[in-house]
Amino acid sequence: MNTITPISDAQEYRSSMQRAALHFLQRHQGEHLTDDGKLFERGVQYLVNSLEVPAFMADRLVHLAMSELECLKRPVIGIDYGTGQDETRVTLIHFLSGETVLIPCRHLPARLQPPAAHLAAAAVN
Repeated sequence: MNTITPISDAQEYRSSMQRAALHFLQRHQGEHLTDDGKLFERGVQYLVNSLEVPAFMADRLVHLAMSELECLKRPVIGIDYGTGQDETRVTLIHFLSGETVLIPCRHLPARLQPPAAHLAAAAVN
């Protein structure tokens, strides 16, 4: 006969609440592409208000769940400088949706300017 100890019950509870937090974060991560803090707060509120997890435990569980989120481990938006004829524009790529948009290079900060733009600026000065 298997006996369930209070320790294994507590571990199972924390594990299931962490999974619930991870699923919540995955569902709502697209709403907070630039503010992980807000996503964290919403995850804690969800656990506390909807699942009645104690607040001291909710913080830790959401923190652990956020460490598992794949989107936080890789960039969401990238820059494709391309090799085409038009060196005045770059393509921004949203990795999660695959959407792309062309923007003028002048809208990028200096540290993100393509290498050709740095050479052109140096030649003018």
